[in-house]
Amino acid sequence: MISTRARNSFDQMLILGIKASTGWRAPDACVVEIVPNLNSIKETNLVVVTVASFLFRLSIFIYFTPDEATRRHFVPGDSEDPATTTDQIFFDAIRECGNICCGTLNRELVSVFPHVAMSTPNIVERECGNHLESLNGGHLQHFRALTEDGKQFFATLCVRDYANVDFEWVMAEVATESGEMEFF
Repeated sequence: MISTRARNSFDQMLILGIKASTGWRAPDACVVEIVPNLNSIKETNLVVVTVASFLFRLSIFIYFTPDEATRRHFVPGDSEDPATTTDQIFFDAIRECGNICCGTLNRELVSVFPHVAMSTPNIVERECGNHLESLNGGHLQHFRALTEDGKQFFATLCVRDYANVDFEWVMAEVATESGEMEFF
């Protein structure tokens, strides 16, 4: 069973990941909201990534269509013609979007759970997302993101629990110092 506060924490972590991945040019300008279902979307593909621990497995599904607007959003460049972007370049960019989203969740989850691992992103057809309810997950939530350039994306979070999951996540505040340089 997944507690209410754990569900809220998963949702907030995913919102952070969506902003970092789909709104990468201006994450703070990306607006993410929870939506009741995804029945009205027309996207043709999904990027699927997972994060797993001993207690749960969460799957993230980011919906997209490889159209001109989506290509321009994820593969900005010197070219004014998105048609010159090869499918391989575009699919690599959209997989990286999934990687960034998943990596954000993974980084936040590791502060709560000591053993967490993430998968590599896969691209599947949209119809694969029609069967999420059959996974009998403890938490299923849908999101809509609107980026600064007006592009709209949808995502789904499906968490399957193997034991009781109860935690509360609070995003760490980033301290900003001016005039200091950090060397690595």
